[in-house]
Amino acid sequence: MTKTERLYYTDCYLGEFDARVLRSEPAPNGFKVYLDRTAFYPTSGGQPTDFGTIAGIQLLEVVDEGDEIAHLLRDSPKAEGVSGKIDWVRRFDHMQQHTGQHILSAAFEKAGDYKTVSFHLGEESSSIDLDSDRLGSGQLEEAEDVANQVVFEDRPVRISFHSAGEASRLDLRKPTSREGEVRLVEVEGFDLSACGGTHVSRTGAVGLILVRKVERMKGLTRLEFVCGGRAHREARRDLRVLSEAARLFSAALDTVPELIAKQSQELREEIRGREKLLDRLAEYQARELWQAAPVVAGRHVVRQVLPAEEWAQAKMLAHALAKLPSAVALLGVKGQPTKLFFAQTSGGPSEMGSILKQTVTKFGGKGGGGRDFAQGGGLEESRLEEALYYAQALSQREGAA
Repeated sequence: MTKTERLYYTDCYLGEFDARVLRSEPAPNGFKVYLDRTAFYPTSGGQPTDFGTIAGIQLLEVVDEGDEIAHLLRDSPKAEGVSGKIDWVRRFDHMQQHTGQHILSAAFEKAGDYKTVSFHLGEESSSIDLDSDRLGSGQLEEAEDVANQVVFEDRPVRISFHSAGEASRLDLRKPTSREGEVRLVEVEGFDLSACGGTHVSRTGAVGLILVRKVERMKGLTRLEFVCGGRAHREARRDLRVLSEAARLFSAALDTVPELIAKQSQELREEIRGREKLLDRLAEYQARELWQAAPVVAGRHVVRQVLPAEEWAQAKMLAHALAKLPSAVALLGVKGQPTKLFFAQTSGGPSEMGSILKQTVTKFGGKGGGGRDFAQGGGLEESRLEEALYYAQALSQREGAA
């Protein structure tokens, strides 16, 4: 088997190259094309594939098959000699994120001996998983400051190759199990790691490193971060959002969080007040309906179809009716979807969950519940009234049993 020469190993900035087609094989959605040399990076090590063209044909994916690299194309090149052109915007973005990850991971080791156990480079943001769930905000800020200081110092980033034996004797951030020749990426005076990915040549090209999200899991902390162009876009978006919020509040940017907190508290208080009023209204409505309801087998049966906009009040009304003596509530609510609320006074003879299930089985929809309260819906509006009559008949039958 031939071995593909990986041009990106020695020159990450190579955007165009010439190569020879060794063979082409049919594959799902196109052809797998093998070249004698390539500058396209395959998906591996947490870094996604490069995109671009080969002989003007769009590249769909690059796959690492060990000694060889397969290029998935929609069509097979006609000539043996081809030119490859990398999507440079995507490549450079990946270089910024990957070198930024090396710097950030090394910074966390220096700030609190937190080791990176995995790395993922996504389309919008990247993430690292640290080997502890006890990372504090102070250590997070310290590591982020250290990482950006290394960026500001514009240190050289060097690529070198060593035997596995030589590499094992060097001060690698993470020991490598690779055999044969090992590719090392060094951030001068700060980090040394075994890595096959693409990287910038100086830390200044990484741009700003920003941690955007912290998620703690069992034994791990996942950090989402952005670097370079992504950090610039995120900062611009943040400013746009904050500026719009400040405009709506007619306030300065730095007062927006305080104003949001204040209005959130006021809104919660208003909602609680509104719920109390709705509860009291439901109690009044329930009393009126209970008094006007026909008494069947010693129970006040309230059967009513309500408009769609009253679905929230309908549930409160069902519960309020159930607090009155010898009551049965069979309420339907119009809308898309329709809703059903069945309730009875605690200890009543009916099984409301069973009545509701039988009703939706006959008329469509779904739902369920317990002995004294059940809810569901989804049947056609035109059948609501009929469904409630059916439920009432079931209730009377159970009540008489």
